[in-house]
Amino acid sequence: MLDLPVTRIAVREVSTPGAWSEVVARLRHAPGFWLLDSACNDDRGGSWSFAGSEPYAIVRAFGDRIEVEPCRRDGDAPLRAPQGFRGDPFEALRTIVPRAERSEIAAAIPFVGGAVGYLGYELAAHIERLDLQTRGDLIAPDAAWLLIDRVLAYEHASGRLFATALGAGDEAERAADHLAERITRTPTSRSISESNNLTKNNLTPGPVLEPMRMRDEVTGLDLGAFFDLDSYVKAVVGIQELIAAGELYQANLTHRLAASFGGDAWRLFEALRARSPAPFAAFVALPELTIVGSSPERFLRIDADGGVETRPIKGTRPRGANDAEDAQLFEELRSSEKERAENAMIVDLMRNDLGRVCAPGSIEVPEIFAIERYATLFQMVSTVRGRLRSECDRVDLLRAAFPPGSMTGAPKIAAMQHLARIEPVRRGAYSGALGYLDARGGADLCVVIRTLLCRGSHAWLHVGGGIVLDSDPRAEWEETLAKARAPLDALAETIACPA
Repeated sequence: MLDLPVTRIAVREVSTPGAWSEVVARLRHAPGFWLLDSACNDDRGGSWSFAGSEPYAIVRAFGDRIEVEPCRRDGDAPLRAPQGFRGDPFEALRTIVPRAERSEIAAAIPFVGGAVGYLGYELAAHIERLDLQTRGDLIAPDAAWLLIDRVLAYEHASGRLFATALGAGDEAERAADHLAERITRTPTSRSISESNNLTKNNLTPGPVLEPMRMRDEVTGLDLGAFFDLDSYVKAVVGIQELIAAGELYQANLTHRLAASFGGDAWRLFEALRARSPAPFAAFVALPELTIVGSSPERFLRIDADGGVETRPIKGTRPRGANDAEDAQLFEELRSSEKERAENAMIVDLMRNDLGRVCAPGSIEVPEIFAIERYATLFQMVSTVRGRLRSECDRVDLLRAAFPPGSMTGAPKIAAMQHLARIEPVRRGAYSGALGYLDARGGADLCVVIRTLLCRGSHAWLHVGGGIVLDSDPRAEWEETLAKARAPLDALAETIACPA
C-alpha cells in the first residue's frame, strides 16, 4: 500500500487576502479541490473551516476490494501503478492515512492533513452480518478518501488563516511555504476539470430501477422518485406493524429523489450554502461524483487526546412563514412527547455504541432535547460525550458506532435488516459519514444528510425520517419533503441561473 513516511508538521500563518470565501476562490479551480466549511461558525460544529486540492493519492473501497491510486503533482517523481488488495475498509484506514507526530506548533489546529472523504452506509455489512440493499447503485465507491498533505485552515472567530503541510525533513517546510505563497498570489484560471491523474472507476452498472415521476410543486422541478406518497405511507404502516409486533422501537425510512442537472456543482454549493448554512457544509470533487452538502449533524468527533463527541438529530419541524408561526412550530417541537421519545431512543443507542470503546464512567449527556434553528428547519439535538479507552483508536470508534444511529433506528441491527427489505435502492454515501481523519489521530465526521450527489447529467438527493408507533404516515412524508426543500430550491436556482 501507498504509505507516506510522515514525521513532521509545518505551519505558516498567512496574511488573509480577503474573506475566507475569497481564499477558497483562489484554490477551487485546482484539481481534486475539496472544502469542509463550517457555515455557522459557532459551537454547534466548531469554528474552523478547511480547504485543499491536489491530493497525493485517492483510496476507494468497493466492498472488500481496496484500490490506492497515486496522483501526480508538479515536480513529482514518476507515478507508481495503482495498487489493489482485499481487506476490511475500516481496518485499511489504519495504514493508508498518513501519520504525524504531535507538535506544539500545530496543537490548536484540528486538521493539518491526513484524509478527506466518506464512508458509505452499506459498509456496515463489514461490521455486522447484514444483507444490505444492492439495487439502484449510482456506480460510486462504497468509500472514497483523498489523501492530503497540504491544508488551508481558517479559524472564523479570530480570522486567522494557516497553511499546513506534512512531510519528512524539510519537505514539510517547503510545501507549507509553497501553499502560503500560492494563496497570496493572483489566482489562476486553471479548469477544475484538469485532474491530477485521478481517473474514474471502471464499474459497470448493477441492477437499476426505473424511478417514478413526480413534480416538486414549489420549484416546478421534474423529479425521479422511488417512493411516492402512497408507497411511502404503505412502507410506514409496514414499519408500524413491526413495532407493534415488538421487533422494532423505531426505524429511519429513507428515499431517493433524482433530477436532471448538468450544471456547475460549485454554483450549486454556493446556492445551497446561502439557503441553508450549516456547521458541516462540504464540497468534495471526486473523479466519480461531486459531493455538495450542508449537513447540520455531527456523527463523531475525536480529538488527539481521546475525547469523543456525537450530536444526534432526531425531531424536525419546518420554519414558519412569519415570527408567530415560527414561534408556534418551535414550541410544538420542543414540547412534542413523540419527538422527545424518539430522540431519547437514539441517545441511548449512541451511548451504547460509544460504551463499546469508551472508558467506564466517561460517557455523559451534557445536552438533551435542544432545539436548534436552521434556515429552513428546527431540529431537536442532543450531545453525547465520552473518552476512548487507552487501547482503542478512531477506527475502533468507527466500527463501534457506524453507521450513525440517527439514520438507522432501534434496535440498530434489526432496524437495518428490515429497512434493507423495505427501501427500494441503496443509500450509498447518504446516511454514512463524511469529513476528515487527521494525521495525529483525531477526526471530525458529519452524517451525510441534506447532501446532493452530482454525476454526469444528474443530481441525487436522499431524505428520510424516523418512524415510531404513533407516527402519522402522511406527516412523515411531508417531513421528508421539508428536509429536501433547501437542496431542491438550490438546485432549481442553479438550473435557472447557470452563470
